[in-house]
Amino acid sequence: MTSTDEQYDLLVVGGGPAGLAAAAQARAVGLEVALVDERATLGGQIYKQPGVGFVVRDHASLGRDHLAGRVLIDAAERSGARVMTRTSVLTMRGEQVVLLAEGGTARTVTARRVLLAPGAHDRPVVFPGWTLPGVLTAGGAQTLVKTQRVLPGQRVLFAGSGPLALAFPAQLHGYGVNVVEALEAGPAPRPADALRLLAAAPGNSRLLADGLRYRAQLLKAGVPLRYRRIVVRAEGEHRVEAVVSAAVDASWRVLPGTEERIEVDTLCVGYGFFPSVELARVAGCAVQYDEDLGGPVVVRDAWLRTTVPEVFSAGDGSGVEGSLVAVDEGRLAALGVALDLGRLSGVHAETAAVPLRRRLRRKAAFRRALAPMYGVGPGIYELAAPETVVCRCEEVSSGAIERAAAVTADVNVVKGYTRAGMGLCQGRNCSRQIASMVGRRHGVPIQDLAYSTARSPVRPVPVSAFADAQLQDEGFFTRDD
Repeated sequence: MTSTDEQYDLLVVGGGPAGLAAAAQARAVGLEVALVDERATLGGQIYKQPGVGFVVRDHASLGRDHLAGRVLIDAAERSGARVMTRTSVLTMRGEQVVLLAEGGTARTVTARRVLLAPGAHDRPVVFPGWTLPGVLTAGGAQTLVKTQRVLPGQRVLFAGSGPLALAFPAQLHGYGVNVVEALEAGPAPRPADALRLLAAAPGNSRLLADGLRYRAQLLKAGVPLRYRRIVVRAEGEHRVEAVVSAAVDASWRVLPGTEERIEVDTLCVGYGFFPSVELARVAGCAVQYDEDLGGPVVVRDAWLRTTVPEVFSAGDGSGVEGSLVAVDEGRLAALGVALDLGRLSGVHAETAAVPLRRRLRRKAAFRRALAPMYGVGPGIYELAAPETVVCRCEEVSSGAIERAAAVTADVNVVKGYTRAGMGLCQGRNCSRQIASMVGRRHGVPIQDLAYSTARSPVRPVPVSAFADAQLQDEGFFTRDD
């Protein structure tokens, strides 16, 4: 690993809505800015762009999300911020941040402030058959359909909850996917829900219109949308051949005798998202638990400062609230950084923040109006059978985790006993499931359990990225043919 003389006022981590908006805003007030993203293209998940080498001659043909993303990307690139794609942040402490460009070696740069905007990833749901080929997360299916124009299957079932359960099946159908059924774990809307949403409509008319449009599209296409149902298993020999669903109660727990089987070749799962808080935790930022915002969320003040003075946090990586919130949070965080570094006075920063805070308050009101309809139930963590693989990286079953949990309530001890969470994904896919199992075994709510220890690097990297070139091998690591 090498130290460099790279110095920035602000290093933005993540090229999605929050990061792009922050970079352009920070440059507009005169800050020296760098933006890093581990992907090859900017835009994040919601505004994901076609891959390197693709030429888009008609951006409008790719839809409203693509156009919205292009506006943010173009603004960030024109701003003069240094943009580094295919570059990951491995760890950070104070003003020192360790970067790794794809194929390169780790290097340390200095940033007076860091804005974490890593976004979120699909909420994994563990049930028998969840590892079968043909089971996709909403994000995975979105990548296939939106950016690569590949149909995920011939008969697709969507199962999930939240606004995504309306939007995504409708979008898939619009791209030509044969969606045979959509399942929503939450309840059907009631008159009281409609009244709450209408009360929260000011500033959110676009979101309401989108929801109505998606519902109309499903009705027109004849796609059944069934409420209070959840996937309990996927069946198949070498890939998905059928999906079994069941009715659930208000806690998303399965009601006996309600199972139904439908033959499909693809299951798309969209039960929400988890914030990517790995870097925040490595940096020492405080987190708190809110299942409806994705679980562990970063504690922030009015300017989106975390509990670590040099670190700010914005967007879905701080708590999942959607791309429109992420854009305004990115801009608000940039103003906060400029205020901290003396580039803006308190009066100018507060004045610039007024419309941002107004829109964020309105989005928060809309989210509160939706919450009674889409609260995540604990039953989502109770679907695995003893033989179901929970940790895919290390191939650790639910039964093995249950046996380890029988003798300890410490998630880290369970991890040490079983190796669950030690694989390539570093627990991104299994840590919440493991914590829930430990909590149930000992009668401790998941929000009261200590998190597994945050460790660097937060992404798997080759040893060569850190190796000291001056050290000699002397044959110990050379294959003898």
